[in-house]
Amino acid sequence: MQITTNGVALEVDRYDPAPDGPPPRLPILLIMGLGMPRTAWPLQLIEALVAAGHPVIRFDNRDIGLSSRLAQWGKPNLLIATMK
Repeated sequence: MQITTNGVALEVDRYDPAPDGPPPRLPILLIMGLGMPRTAWPLQLIEALVAAGHPVIRFDNRDIGLSSRLAQWGKPNLLIATMK
């Protein structure tokens, strides 16, 4: 599913525990590092977290995967961003 705010659409997946499973626990938000899509999270990890009762949410950062591409903003200077 896509969630849009301020003109940016992010592709999001949500995995919920079975209603007859363990009591609900806190949701876990998986944020992938620079340049990697949400699908890089191992399904075995997601399945284990869901089996333990945690709702799991993962998403594609902007300019990655199925989320919005914002070419008009230009490419960031990663060296300067790292130095900050």
